[in-house]
Amino acid sequence: MAAIKGMSLFKKTGLIAFCLFGVIASATSAMTAWTLYGLMTREYVSKGTAIAQSIAGASQEILLNRDAATVQSVIDQYLEIEGVAYVFVVDGDGLVVSHTFVPEFPPMLHDVRGLKHEIAVSSLDIPPHGAVIDICAPVLAGLAGFVHVGMGKELIMAYFWEVVLKMQILLFFIFWGCVGILYLVMRRISRPLGQLTDYARKLAAHDFSAAIDIRTRDELEVLGRAMMSMGQELALLFSEMENEVGKATADLRDHMAYLAAIIDNLADGLLVVDVTGAVSVINPAMREFFDLGDTPCKGRSPARLFPVEVTGLADRIRRCTTEVLSAEIPLARGRTGKAVGSTIFAETPGRQCLGGVLLVRDITREKELDQLKTDFISTVSHELRTPMTSVLGFSKIIRNKLERYVFPLLAGDRGVEKPIGQVRGNMDIIVAEAERLTELINDVLDIARMEAGEVQWRDENVPVAGVLRQSVEATRGLWQAKGLAVEIDVGDDLPPVRGDHDRLVQVVVNLLSNAVKFTEVGPIRCSAEREGGFVRVSVRDNGAGIDRADLRMVFDKFKQVGDTLTGKPEGSGLGLPICRQIVERHGGSIWVESEPGRGSVFTFTIPLAEDEARAGEGDAEPSCRAPEGGEVPDARTRTSPLVLVVDDDPALIEYLSQVFEERGYAVCEAANGPDAVATARSVLPDLITMDIMMPGMDGHEVIARLRALPETRAIPILVITALGGAEGEAGDMALVKPVDDATVIRAAESLLRGQACGGACIVLGGRECDLNGMRVLCSGEVTFATAEEFWPLVEDGFRGTVFISSEVVGGMELERLSALGGVSVVILPPFACKG
Repeated sequence: MAAIKGMSLFKKTGLIAFCLFGVIASATSAMTAWTLYGLMTREYVSKGTAIAQSIAGASQEILLNRDAATVQSVIDQYLEIEGVAYVFVVDGDGLVVSHTFVPEFPPMLHDVRGLKHEIAVSSLDIPPHGAVIDICAPVLAGLAGFVHVGMGKELIMAYFWEVVLKMQILLFFIFWGCVGILYLVMRRISRPLGQLTDYARKLAAHDFSAAIDIRTRDELEVLGRAMMSMGQELALLFSEMENEVGKATADLRDHMAYLAAIIDNLADGLLVVDVTGAVSVINPAMREFFDLGDTPCKGRSPARLFPVEVTGLADRIRRCTTEVLSAEIPLARGRTGKAVGSTIFAETPGRQCLGGVLLVRDITREKELDQLKTDFISTVSHELRTPMTSVLGFSKIIRNKLERYVFPLLAGDRGVEKPIGQVRGNMDIIVAEAERLTELINDVLDIARMEAGEVQWRDENVPVAGVLRQSVEATRGLWQAKGLAVEIDVGDDLPPVRGDHDRLVQVVVNLLSNAVKFTEVGPIRCSAEREGGFVRVSVRDNGAGIDRADLRMVFDKFKQVGDTLTGKPEGSGLGLPICRQIVERHGGSIWVESEPGRGSVFTFTIPLAEDEARAGEGDAEPSCRAPEGGEVPDARTRTSPLVLVVDDDPALIEYLSQVFEERGYAVCEAANGPDAVATARSVLPDLITMDIMMPGMDGHEVIARLRALPETRAIPILVITALGGAEGEAGDMALVKPVDDATVIRAAESLLRGQACGGACIVLGGRECDLNGMRVLCSGEVTFATAEEFWPLVEDGFRGTVFISSEVVGGMELERLSALGGVSVVILPPFACKG
């Protein structure tokens, strides 16, 4: 517990008592002095009045006889009375008959007039006599004159201050006496309080062995005993709590060890990424799948460890969506894996997104078996197709012959009407079943041809609205038969996609057929909208939905959702796999979101036609400016670096532009993602500064597109963003706003130096390899390395050209290598590395 700072309780009480006592003493002294002053003034007025009346009564005849000497003798004796300042008498004409002033009568008193029938009192200030109270008494109603008696106020003020001084002295001694008594009382009270305070501090420091001994026989002693009891209770409680925490910690440690053992011994690969996209958990199986060995993975971006297929899934599952993703991914040493990923949510307290989890299973053997099965089914189906064609054709011919020639001859014979009806129905069944078998065989052959790459694609610019309308019309018989409605929601300005029109119609028809199959209450909604460089098409139904456990296999071949033993499956189970083959061939992706009892949404994306995509990426002229006194150099002739500043904030663009211009750099600007891609492809800058949070196309997508373009793949990208933690996963370096000019320049120069090292080369295959004039690509150092020595060099930041001899190319992970930013790959011909 922190010590209490400031005045003690006694000092505070003493200060308050001093202030209160001072106020009381001052008020009492003032009231007493004022009362004394009033009483003495009235006493002086009374005394002066008595003197004046006495002189007036004794001086009537004397004044009438104008005997001034007698009057003088009478008034002189009154000067001996305390407080009398002067006495003078005037006759009825206002002339001074006699007075007691020495040496002369003050001129201002000539103007003082009295009242004829009563005593007049007035206050005067007569130099040098000071302030006086003049009492004027008439003699014979003023006919014989007036008597003035002046009572001096100096004596009143002297008495006044004497009383005040004596009272202050008395109060002074009373005050300090009270202070002494208060000190003794407060000391008696504060000592046990101090003990209680120290005891409370020890309790706060978990020192439950402390004791307190207060024997005041009052409330403080009771309080002390209560605190002692509370301390003992707390000691017992803490002891029990420590025991429980120890047990819980041990249980948690055992549980964590149990989970770690499960994860480490899991046959499937496990990868967990946090919300920033960094790896948080990876198990040994995952390391083995991608030959990571002992490479440190925790806290690193998946892009530095895994191929783009895994990186893309990891990036999507950490975005806190509810979709379950699945895809086939390449593993090391030519194996194939099946990855299933979803977002991790914590339900308490409140729903919180924690990142995503990716589970990878090695399906190489299954793929091989599946390929064998597909080949077998394809062969058998191909062999069945010809006889089925004959069966179907001859069945239709027989049905037509019977209808045209045989049944009319037997018409009217009541004995054969029933057999004719049975034959007609049987023929319809034969034709329908033959058509169903033919459709199944066609589906099998269709997907087999797709997997074998034998399908002829007729790509063209396809309006998605037309695809949806044609698909709805093609399935009209299905959804009208169930009384359902189908709604289409497509914007008028939706751009076309590049693809095979008939195959895209086949995808939508399959999705609509499935929606109709599992929906009892409409409507079914088909919608299409633009999403970046893609068109996103969704088919939403209100059907039974799909269990979460079944979502990951709905696009597998011959897999049907639900229990195929208790419920009769409808269809061949090849419709959705065919859809996925078609969509992925077009460069898009397909997935499903569903909730049991509330319906499903099947969604796929198709890239825009190239001209539309380019139009979406911005057609503005590059906005560039040269350093002071120079010109914007051409990409092939420039001698000073050219920096592309990408940010949607004009003020920040201006700030960064000026920072780079002052260092002699040429600067181009882009205020959004599409313009950034277009400008980068146009001017080929040496460095790009990238904001992440931009409307429309964010920085992540811009960087992904730049990395996908051969001409911009190696350009270093400096991310400058307000996001913390997740900003650096896409670029080569990241700074978090706010940034200062020195930091920006230091980071830019570091990246530009790294780019200069991009002229370095690595030759995989031995020193006998002849680069055959390709050393022009190596402006920097040429290193000869084996395949095992190569990846550590990449981990250390190598950027440049990799020459691979044809002899070792089979052992290299070319897809992983081609996904690296800033690395170019050249495969040498066989004769280049002959000894």
